[in-house]
Amino acid sequence: MLLSLVMFAAAAQAGPTLTLEGRVADGAWKSGPAVAVRGQAVSVHVAEAPVGEVRWYQVFPDLDQQYKNANHPWEPDPYTWVGFGEITYERHELVDWRGVAEPVVFEASGVSNLLVDPSASPYFDAEVGSYWLQAEVHTEGKVVRSAGIEERDHRGLSPAVFRVTMRQDTSFLGELTGYRNVPGLFGSVVHQSRHYIGVDCADVLVAARARARDEGLSRNFNVAMLVSEWDRVDAFAVANGAPERAVSWGSDVRPGDLLAVRYAGSRQYAHIGALAEDADGDGLLGPADLVLHAGPDPLHHSKLSAGGFDGDVIVLRP
Repeated sequence: MLLSLVMFAAAAQAGPTLTLEGRVADGAWKSGPAVAVRGQAVSVHVAEAPVGEVRWYQVFPDLDQQYKNANHPWEPDPYTWVGFGEITYERHELVDWRGVAEPVVFEASGVSNLLVDPSASPYFDAEVGSYWLQAEVHTEGKVVRSAGIEERDHRGLSPAVFRVTMRQDTSFLGELTGYRNVPGLFGSVVHQSRHYIGVDCADVLVAARARARDEGLSRNFNVAMLVSEWDRVDAFAVANGAPERAVSWGSDVRPGDLLAVRYAGSRQYAHIGALAEDADGDGLLGPADLVLHAGPDPLHHSKLSAGGFDGDVIVLRP
């Protein structure tokens, strides 16, 4: 009995031999990430699956940790590279999918059949964002698997792990929503933002812009670089979420514009996020309105009244 348990464990730990494929709407089955927009159904299956019972797992990064590759601005030696931060992951079986050959990940109605983050993180979004899946096939005492939680290195989860990215739409803001559920990672590098492993406030905006424009992603950016390189459309001070003067939605700012903030006492712009919504509908930028931003936490919406953008603000248009 002990020998059989050891053999089973060894089999379960073998390298990945299965390939997962996704299908978006009525498209063809394809390997690699399945990228969709709300209203498109997404399914997954094991390509050339061996005979046996298939079991499905969802891989979750821990979204409640603040990861870093470099020191945060408020730490000693700010912005100094400290090495790749280790991102924590766990996996959970999708029990209702056991034995299902082609489970539906997202229904065309937008309803998700995935698990909600078991840690109940406030940063997890069940409707839009990125989600990672792994499959095992149990057959005749042997377990074979696709790439999963075992495949990670110093940079985080391997891009070989099957990913479903559901976006609100294909605009810049829509592409940005695909980065929900990605860990906040200060000092993220191109590999990490390109593959939805981890992002900071500037790199997530650059990555979403590149996807919206169907461009490659080859450079790391910080906030100061975006302020110097992207188009400026306005500037004003913000206190308690309120601009120092009337700023109108539609004429002065619009959804998808970026707010870069220089905090009191600082000489450089330290944080940046995307204007998301005139939440109170009054037509004026104000405390109740929403910004979509990352850093130091994962991508999330905040009200301007939360204070993250109090300071001298420049509005950029990507």
